[in-house]
Amino acid sequence: MGNASTRPKGKYLNEIISKCTNLEIDDAIQIFKDFQRQSGGKGKLSEDDFVKVYIEAFHGKSEISALARNIFHAFDTNHNGFLEFEEFVTGLSVTEACLVEADQEMRIKKMKWAFDVYDKDRSNTIDRHEMRLIVRAVADVVTVELFLGEETPDEFADRLFEEADENRDGKITFEEFQKAAEHNDTLVNMLLPAPV
Repeated sequence: MGNASTRPKGKYLNEIISKCTNLEIDDAIQIFKDFQRQSGGKGKLSEDDFVKVYIEAFHGKSEISALARNIFHAFDTNHNGFLEFEEFVTGLSVTEACLVEADQEMRIKKMKWAFDVYDKDRSNTIDRHEMRLIVRAVADVVTVELFLGEETPDEFADRLFEEADENRDGKITFEEFQKAAEHNDTLVNMLLPAPV
């Protein structure tokens, strides 16, 4: 790839910026350089590589690995088992978008991304077990009082699940998730814990 491995150029960079409207050119270039370094110059990250990077970002807290694996699968939109730069930066762009300030298209993308993180088995629904797994993974790495209050992770997950499962069939569809997230942004925001 020559110089392309150190800096995205021309048409490729413009395509990325057009897909990630909340990303500045300088930011895209820096993310590209970081991605190349993290991928060892291969231009793609395996699931294990991504988990290692995520654990590093959380100062070695290996408890974050369950959440990192679900995020990897949500970012891996072509389902080939690797994150290419475009998937990575598009995923970052979606996760960085503020739901309150985002336009409708970006809000839907962010909610779909969050839904995909919860939907571990890729069934296009979220069951109670999947909700509990994600809440436990987040609770392992953040100050739980930030979102749990007095509840245990399972109690909190069950409450979120009950709020979202509008038709009470034991599964949350994307439509139900989207409606619930409009009223309770915790469903989306807790998936983005900041490194401590």
